[in-house]
Amino acid sequence: MSTDTEQTLSVGGPRLATAVARLTDHETRLWGVVVATCLADIVLTTYGLRLGLAEGNPLAAALVGRIGAVPALALLKTGAVGVAVTGWAVVPDDYRALIPAGIALPWVVASAANAVTIGLELA
Repeated sequence: MSTDTEQTLSVGGPRLATAVARLTDHETRLWGVVVATCLADIVLTTYGLRLGLAEGNPLAAALVGRIGAVPALALLKTGAVGVAVTGWAVVPDDYRALIPAGIALPWVVASAANAVTIGLELA
């Protein structure tokens, strides 16, 4: 039995620790990516809908049909960011940077997919 009063909790091993340390160095930028890709997704989705493209997310599509594209997408994105911020507040400090990275990544992919889809539609 150890007499050390300080214990180190290691989750995921050294590879995860290295990745998290790198993300932590860029946490503020990651939140910027979250905001930028959130806005890009709203703008591109709205534009795509105006071109006659369909929303692929059934929940978003239903909400867009009820209250309109911009309010629906803003509501959904605000809710997602709210959940992310709540998660960020309760996660241990060492792992907080995973939260903006985890929400930014799918929105980067969604924005890129929207841009490609719109480009193909306009071609």
